[in-house]
Amino acid sequence: MTGSLAHAATLRANERKIMNTTLRNRPAAILAVLATILLTVCLPTVARAADLRRTDNSRYLTYTAGGSTQYLGVIAQDDDSDYYCIESGSSATYRIDEVRKIAATDDSRRLAWLIDRYQGGSDRLAYAAIGLLAHDLYELDKATWRSRRVAAVRTIDGILERADELWHEAGANAPADAKITQRYAQGLRQGVVTALVVNAAGAPVAGVPYTLTLDGPARFDNGLNAVNGISGSQAVEYRWQATEAGEVSATVSYGSHMLEQIVSGQDFVRSRAKESKVGAAAFKARKDFTPSLATRVSAKIVDAGQVVADEVTAGVRGADSYWPDGLQLAARGWYFDRLVAGALKEGVPAHKGETAQAFLKRLESMGHKPVAYGAASFTGPDQRVNVQATVKPGGSEPYRAPTTAGFGTWVWAFERESLSEQARAYVLADVVTPFLEAAETNLHRAVVSVRSSVGEHSANLGSKLDDAITVSGFPDDHGSFAGSAEFGFDPDRPHAQVSVWWAGDADNAENDEQYRPDRTEEPKHDKHHQLVGTWDYPAANGTFRVGSGAPDAYGKPVNIRAERHGWYVFVWRFAGDDRVMPAVSAYDDAWERTRVADAVPHKPPVITTQVDRPKVKLNEPFKDVARVVGDIEAGSTVEFSAYEAVARGVKPDADATLLDGERVRLDHIVGDQQVSSSKVRSAKPGFVYWKATVFSPKGDVLATHELGAHGEVVEVVNDSSSPPSLPGRPAELARTGSSVLAFAGIGVTAALVGVMMVAVIRRRS
Repeated sequence: MTGSLAHAATLRANERKIMNTTLRNRPAAILAVLATILLTVCLPTVARAADLRRTDNSRYLTYTAGGSTQYLGVIAQDDDSDYYCIESGSSATYRIDEVRKIAATDDSRRLAWLIDRYQGGSDRLAYAAIGLLAHDLYELDKATWRSRRVAAVRTIDGILERADELWHEAGANAPADAKITQRYAQGLRQGVVTALVVNAAGAPVAGVPYTLTLDGPARFDNGLNAVNGISGSQAVEYRWQATEAGEVSATVSYGSHMLEQIVSGQDFVRSRAKESKVGAAAFKARKDFTPSLATRVSAKIVDAGQVVADEVTAGVRGADSYWPDGLQLAARGWYFDRLVAGALKEGVPAHKGETAQAFLKRLESMGHKPVAYGAASFTGPDQRVNVQATVKPGGSEPYRAPTTAGFGTWVWAFERESLSEQARAYVLADVVTPFLEAAETNLHRAVVSVRSSVGEHSANLGSKLDDAITVSGFPDDHGSFAGSAEFGFDPDRPHAQVSVWWAGDADNAENDEQYRPDRTEEPKHDKHHQLVGTWDYPAANGTFRVGSGAPDAYGKPVNIRAERHGWYVFVWRFAGDDRVMPAVSAYDDAWERTRVADAVPHKPPVITTQVDRPKVKLNEPFKDVARVVGDIEAGSTVEFSAYEAVARGVKPDADATLLDGERVRLDHIVGDQQVSSSKVRSAKPGFVYWKATVFSPKGDVLATHELGAHGEVVEVVNDSSSPPSLPGRPAELARTGSSVLAFAGIGVTAALVGVMMVAVIRRRS
């Protein structure tokens, strides 16, 4: 730097040269002293203006140069600062003609700091040392100052050492810059800003007042956007909290001093206070946050009647977002069922900004209404709640999967309007999960119902055996669902199986009776239980004929022949898949077996039925009459059932009866006998269907007839004068037997329906 103390030794050598020159030229020196006196260099004189004032002798020291007394230190003052001379050889006028800013450098900051620091003190050597530094750094008449400096240093003891000491003091304490840092404490919601005032070397400067200001949606803990502080040896921390969302800038303003040049008859320098402003931190702030919901059904496959549960996990969307400590958010869930397979390709997300209720209305317009509900509460991210669906919102009755097949799915939401006032300050919009997300979608498995009856319940060796099996409960499109890897569902199983078992004593027909099917499960293969064959049939709804040349699932004819005496049992089985529960018909079902004998030991029974009155009034009694011809065992019975009146062309409900499986004992000695049912009454008009079946003492079906056979329907009317209008031909006895139950065309279908109805009644009885 100009006039640096580093050159002190060189300056002292120059002083000695000047002194020797002066002694050799004494006359010239005398003239120079006189000139100096006349010019009054750096000597206080009467000011021609009231800008500045002279100082007293406590603020400077004197030395002799050129035969005159010179002053080194504070030469002038005003109310705010001391003034130091920087123009040797000129007279002080104590008038401010112009003020010029001196560029901010380490030299100017140090000198300005010293001028301010020692203003108003009593350390005359310090004042003189500051004056020496002012001349060294900013002297305008450098040649004159060089000669005077030698005299000053020689005269004033310790001035160089004091100046060096002050220079280092200023270097350590003169503020040169401020450093601001920012770090997040809770996402974008809370953080810490630090402030540190440093010198030119970057070291902390303590004791400097400053103001730290935030510009943007954030406030300090005092609730304001500004805090005042005093710098220390370490950075000072200030916590902030977001008020909204946006960009925030942090600035620090600290007090420092600048050096000014005073243009006058004799130029001075002075220190003036200034505010230095530094903006060193820009960051994002956000008070609100966006919670998230992730759900996963507890079971992907749910059987009919089972409860439905969901696993709900709360989270926070965005890596820089933060869930406020202890803030409680309540979520609601809606469950939808009976969705078809095609819906898996039609997932529906909520629109941006769409509320949960608006989303539900949109789903309803698409045909989707919730059938069950759930609720969960969270106080932080990554919390998980297991929720069981209920039939009503907030209820306790669990929802149970229906018996029909279909897909089910959840929609969950944080609804802002349902949150607490505190939570609404943080959550600005509804958060809604999509409809038909893979993780929150499951499958309900349908329950399959099977009803069947063999064509002949008694047969001889060599007879062809067959069975008519009616299946219901499969989805209408079963067999077409190819599965979904995305949703985690396997394809439909296309086939069910029908097996035929033989049971009996191959060596002695008289011992066949002890192997009569007496358990629901299929037997193991042994000498007395052998599998005749197994065939595939479509796993679908409908009536399937097995045997007598009827085709299987592949179009191949199936023929089953009675090759040995004993029992032949038909068993239908479906192994189950993701949409349908496993199902199997009972091995001991009397409707599913045929008794084969070596020869005809007796005349198989035949039943003929006829209602006593084809038409009755409301609440008028009527009954059914059955004639049984043939050989029967002791303990055989006729079972009568009458179903509640239905409209024309409507099948009766198997569970709605006027007479439910009434058993009337037969006389095994009589080969031709007639028995009657109890009388029944109908309180509503329509058609009452009767059913009569001959059972052996062990529950085998010996003879029956189709539901709706001629003579087995009674019309109940309000007006008895109305003409009879029974369906079908004129009433006649319904004839059937144990050896001939095969029908053709429409008659076959009607017979099968009747047999199935009796099977249902039989099972219930």
